[in-house]
Amino acid sequence: MPTIFWPTDVKQPGFCYGWTAPAICVAGVIKADSDGDAEVVLQALHHSVQWRFLATSCGGDPIILGTCEFMERKAGRGLSLPVLKLRTPIDYTLIYYYRHQSSTLRFYTLDDLRLDATNRPDALEGSAYLPSSQHDFTAPNTAQFTSSIDDVVINQFNSAMTLEQVLQVNIQYRPIAQLPFVQALSSIVQQIDVRAEQMDFFAAEVGTLHRRMSTPMYIYSARYTNFFNTVWLILNDITMGVTLGSFICENNVVLSRMLIQTVEGSLIDWVQWVLRWLDSWPAGLKLNTELSRFYSHTFIGLITLWGGLLNHGAPYLPMIIYVIGTLSCGGVTVAISLFLDMIALFTAHIYVCYVISGAVYQRMLKTAGSLWNLFRGKRYNVLRNRTDSWEYDIDQLLFGTILFTLLAFLFPTVLAYYALFAVMRLCVLLLQASLETLLAFMNHFPLFALMLRVKDPWRLPGGIYFDFQELSGSSDPLLVIKAGVHAFKSSSYKIQRNDV
Repeated sequence: MPTIFWPTDVKQPGFCYGWTAPAICVAGVIKADSDGDAEVVLQALHHSVQWRFLATSCGGDPIILGTCEFMERKAGRGLSLPVLKLRTPIDYTLIYYYRHQSSTLRFYTLDDLRLDATNRPDALEGSAYLPSSQHDFTAPNTAQFTSSIDDVVINQFNSAMTLEQVLQVNIQYRPIAQLPFVQALSSIVQQIDVRAEQMDFFAAEVGTLHRRMSTPMYIYSARYTNFFNTVWLILNDITMGVTLGSFICENNVVLSRMLIQTVEGSLIDWVQWVLRWLDSWPAGLKLNTELSRFYSHTFIGLITLWGGLLNHGAPYLPMIIYVIGTLSCGGVTVAISLFLDMIALFTAHIYVCYVISGAVYQRMLKTAGSLWNLFRGKRYNVLRNRTDSWEYDIDQLLFGTILFTLLAFLFPTVLAYYALFAVMRLCVLLLQASLETLLAFMNHFPLFALMLRVKDPWRLPGGIYFDFQELSGSSDPLLVIKAGVHAFKSSSYKIQRNDV
């Protein structure tokens, strides 16, 4: 029966991680919502400098072993009994071990610890104390014992607590990565997460760049380029951010006045005018009077309510713009992210109207599809998830005809208002997409690589190609291998013939 080594201080349920070779050793438990989230947390170890020094002695990186729960009854000495659900179900025997803190200097070892510096085997050779040391009864005779635990398992025991500490640092350092819905709601949160990843990248690469002689040249060169490309991006970002922030702070009152006029004129008054214009049968477009009036009054009321809320916050806008200018010293990407959040806030009423009109439009389309099945003598089978033939009564067909008539007369009005807010929403998305594209350029543009492309193309190789060159006075061509220039994508091999 296989043996599983379990740490005594782990008493919470979750996803257990550890090693499967040379023995199944559980290092700790990760609290996550799914197996994929636990894998993401564990993958942070690949970029951790602290763990890189321990991975070789532990036999490799840990993996997710499965889930664990705890029974209510206690084992000996107050230990709760874990119930493991491994990815490969097996019967097992638990053996507990203590995870020692690295600060306590406690550790496991298979060999006896020799505290006397003169009690080493090499120091005793040729010494007068050698015959006496062979009769030392206090030294354990390791030849009398046999064990299936080797040095790798012992190193796993000693590294378990260090591994958990590294994971906790990564989880605390990257809390935003565990909340993707927060990034979707706020651009500034997403930018903070990007900057946190850049700082994590710096912490992981600084130690590697100092070990130049022990790192292969192609790996070191790629890491060197990535590292200084990130440095250049951040420095340029901060430089432009300080300039933009100074301009915003000096003109915060003027900018707030212009922003208020733009929001009131374009996003409040103009939208209300378009709704009134659409309700008055423009260009001969005869919509349903009652439904169009209901749409127009409802949406105008929502826009008026949102405009009133914005007017209450208008006196604080100069201070908000000044704060944005101050935060721009952290980079122009911070200012762009905050401006994206302001656009999302100022256009929230358009998004709400778009969702409402889209829900009604979608329901009308589904109703039209159901009536189409009715007239064809079919119906949708919910149990079998398919469309079957069906015979309807005359009352059902008459009721379907009435519904189809109502739908046919109301659908153009629903379509007109949905198209209006869909176009408005599209314009907002295009503006946000343009700013997010600029944000992506500021965060990921290969600035340092382009400089190397101009200065020294050999620093950015993109494969090799064969060049046939004819030697003067000889009929045999000379085959020369040359390095292709990196074109920021995988380059193909090619053969060309040049005349010298």
